[in-house]
Amino acid sequence: MSNQKIRAMIVEDEPQALDLLAGLLEATGLASVIASTSDPAEALDLLVMHEPDMLFLDIRMPGMSGFDILNEMNGQTDLHPHVVFTTAHDEYAIRAFDYAAFDYLLKPIDPDRLLETLKRHNSNNDRRSEDDHHQPVFNNEKMLIFRGVTGVTFIDTDDVVYITADGNYSSFHFRSGRVETVTSLIGNVEVHLGKQFFRTGRSCIINTTCLARIDMKQMVCVFIIGDREYRCEISRDKVKPLMDHMKKRVAEG
Repeated sequence: MSNQKIRAMIVEDEPQALDLLAGLLEATGLASVIASTSDPAEALDLLVMHEPDMLFLDIRMPGMSGFDILNEMNGQTDLHPHVVFTTAHDEYAIRAFDYAAFDYLLKPIDPDRLLETLKRHNSNNDRRSEDDHHQPVFNNEKMLIFRGVTGVTFIDTDDVVYITADGNYSSFHFRSGRVETVTSLIGNVEVHLGKQFFRTGRSCIINTTCLARIDMKQMVCVFIIGDREYRCEISRDKVKPLMDHMKKRVAEG
């Protein structure tokens, strides 16, 4: 396990609660608070400036919610800190799950529960480092889990051909022709995908292992699975990056 402290950032509109959480984090010996603010409007600039490992984010704040901050972060940056929601209101748990939160802590925060969260962060990072070293770079065995009103959806990303966005929803298009729609922004989905996935535009992510060709006339990616053909849009400025991505994949085997 790495001895390097977790670089944490806190967004909490109540200064007293902010100071309390900062003290709890520092007391664990596992984390260092590198940035904090009680003004949610400052959050994005601080995120870009400090690039924390973990973001402790209050949900209910005046003028701008924690979810609003995440929407801005995912839409305007390439930052992917582990997000831990902190709130006194447990009714936000399902929505936090949709945002792929790393954890969800209820106030008043239990120091032992906080310590478990930090240890799990370190454990996940250690496991990710081992996987990156021992596994093929484009091998992805991750199962995505989404929770909705009617139940839980499990997504095996190896079976996904492409993903499309429709507002707050993302639709997974599978090799079999099946489509599963989940209540999650495509930016939140993207951060949990393996390296074989590529964002071709604002509303589409493709599995490059399924890519057959790029139709430059219609500006679409074409996939052929058995006797099925799928098409997904690509922005003109994404064609060269996709080509570079594919060349790198071939070179790395």
